[in-house]
Amino acid sequence: MPSVIATIKVKEDKIEEARGFLRDLAAETLANESGTLAYIPHQHKEDPATFTFYEKYENDEAFAIHGKNLAAKSAAFAGLLAGPPQIIYVDELQ
Repeated sequence: MPSVIATIKVKEDKIEEARGFLRDLAAETLANESGTLAYIPHQHKEDPATFTFYEKYENDEAFAIHGKNLAAKSAAFAGLLAGPPQIIYVDELQ
């Protein structure tokens, strides 16, 4: 199963807006993408402007669908970011 660990840094003045956006994004993703098994945002305690997502997909097709859906939200999301996201692709051991 493909999984992703994505870390983003948001602008200091956008932390609360980002929290709401990311919570809504997670809920919407899980409600509308049946192949997305986990989509969990975390906020770093030592740096509240940094967020890490743990994502897990049923298969590569589900991951591709999520990528297309996320791209549609990129304009709204881009205004929150303080830099490019760091993405780590992993496969769950079975």
